[in-house]
Amino acid sequence: MTRTFLTAKARLQAALAGRERGASTIEYFGVIVVAVILIVALIGAFTTFDLGGKVSTELAKIQSGS
Repeated sequence: MTRTFLTAKARLQAALAGRERGASTIEYFGVIVVAVILIVALIGAFTTFDLGGKVSTELAKIQSGS
């Protein structure tokens, strides 16, 4: 009986082993994306870029036709 369970376990592990291929690549990509988002957020927080002023200036240009 134990041999049957061990055989079934080995087959299940072999079947699932192929499903995890590439998972670490996706995890590393996710970490890189999160790091880039944090860096961009920090740069945006510590620089004096006036997004609201920039948007209103561009909208005024569009409304005036120039």
